[in-house]
Amino acid sequence: MQDNSNEKEPSRDVSDPLVDENEQKRDDKPSNFKDIEAVLDHLGGAGRYNLLVLAAAAFFNVFTGMITLSANFTSAGVPFNCSDFGLDNVTLPADCQSSAATNASSTAIDSQCSVTFNCSSAMTEKLDKSDSLKLRTFDCQAFEFSETGMFLETAVSRFGLVCQRAWMSNLATTFYFVGFLFGCSVYGALADRFGRQKMALVSLINIIVCTIAASQAPLLWLYWSLQLLTGLGIGGFMSSTFSLALESTTPAYRNIWGMGLHNGWTIGIYLGTLIAYFERRYNFLLLYYGLTVLAAIPPVLLLSESPRWLVSTRRYKQADSVLQRIARINRRSLGDDNFSSEIIALRDKSASTGDEGISVLQLLKQPNMRLVTCIVWVMFFNVSMAYYGIWLAMGNLGGSIYRNQLIAATIEIPSRLLGMLASYRINRRVTIIVTYGCAGVCLAATAFLFGESHLSVARISTAMTGKFWVLIAFDLTWLYSAEVFPTVVRSLGVGTGSTFARAGAMISTLVPGLGVFWRPLPFLIFSIGPLLVVLLALAVPETRGRRLPNSMEDGERLAKTSRCCRRRRQQAQDISDGGGDIEL
Repeated sequence: MQDNSNEKEPSRDVSDPLVDENEQKRDDKPSNFKDIEAVLDHLGGAGRYNLLVLAAAAFFNVFTGMITLSANFTSAGVPFNCSDFGLDNVTLPADCQSSAATNASSTAIDSQCSVTFNCSSAMTEKLDKSDSLKLRTFDCQAFEFSETGMFLETAVSRFGLVCQRAWMSNLATTFYFVGFLFGCSVYGALADRFGRQKMALVSLINIIVCTIAASQAPLLWLYWSLQLLTGLGIGGFMSSTFSLALESTTPAYRNIWGMGLHNGWTIGIYLGTLIAYFERRYNFLLLYYGLTVLAAIPPVLLLSESPRWLVSTRRYKQADSVLQRIARINRRSLGDDNFSSEIIALRDKSASTGDEGISVLQLLKQPNMRLVTCIVWVMFFNVSMAYYGIWLAMGNLGGSIYRNQLIAATIEIPSRLLGMLASYRINRRVTIIVTYGCAGVCLAATAFLFGESHLSVARISTAMTGKFWVLIAFDLTWLYSAEVFPTVVRSLGVGTGSTFARAGAMISTLVPGLGVFWRPLPFLIFSIGPLLVVLLALAVPETRGRRLPNSMEDGERLAKTSRCCRRRRQQAQDISDGGGDIEL
């Protein structure tokens, strides 16, 4: 490209409201761009356009957080009484005495699920004719649900998910997370093929239609199916918008961008709790949630497609248009009117050195890398199960679920701030041990406080403190996984870790139900995982302040530094200093 310093600067399109017509001309004229990353670096990673994309992605997270944690209101228990034990056609001797066998949930302790008759003489032929002393239990056939409690109607009361069917009460949430798990993969693949913006719009419509349809579902199987499809859309929407946001900035800002996106999730919890406080019927609540998500459609339509994706799929004309728009909004210049991303892509020698044939087996092929990979998977699974498990157990802590939900959401703000500071100041391995250890201890303490009903304040306090540490551990796990995996398999490593996180979330929906056997059991289960990670963290390498591994060989050498001995620490120093090779 020849020097065009004597040519006039290309005119800016001042029709865009974000472009200042009287803006002072810049002196930093770009020269030859060696690759597309250089173009994006020149445009700026934290310009006005990038901040708009970040704000939009955080806004999208408002709706995903609101819907994901709606199960605390839509699947909550409702006090009930049995209206029919099926005794109309049964004749009992006069000396039979009944005793209520109450097997109801914790929200309906005084309600009957079954009734047992103790008869000292032979029963009539219709009942039994085998023993002179007989106990006979009759299960409830019909229920009457109270409309004077905290909730007027939930899916539990709508479909009679109590007593013998109580184990089904959380299955809607389980199906939701199953859909969430597959949504990340299905829509993620579609977004790689058809574009992030298009799939964000499709998944958003998916969410709206299925959420509104679920509010009107007359059958339990249909309600479960629509919850699964809603989770599918949420997973797709989150993965598409997350990729779009991170691909809009430069590597220097990606950590901040990734953490900033989650603030929308916290706002969504506030909004969802507020709506649920004023609407106590689950069907109208889901309807309002679905209608609220309509507000996300305009921002999706106004966003541009990811320029990185456009260049990688050789849609160069579209990429040029998007890059020019970003340049105008960020008040930058791309040099001349003949700017072409196609020429830059052809000039980039590394663009054609893709890693075809990469599979999950690559992560497990070498021994030290295999150990680190498995530990990262365990970290993702356990921290996700603890995080979502605490959220889904809010109603079991005592007190108002609305108050508990708001406290838990408020805790996320200082938790993320402390996590961000810790990521810059403290070594990763130390932070992992401290955060997971504190989380495990607090959750175990919460479990043993369930034995005394008058300790509800202490129980809520320890649970919220545990959630504080769990959230830091969760964010740290994402950051650590992005640092420990080599470049050639980094997306694969983080992606498989995300899959284990979704699996942990799915399992967490079933754990609170174990409280009917022993009330401390759910929180004991949530505490075991983080405490296990504390032990495993002794075998992971330190990554803070080190150059990121590029090849599988780099990753294996980094993984070997996890051994606690002087020779391994010396090897770690060699890697950090960029010294000689480490013998495998």
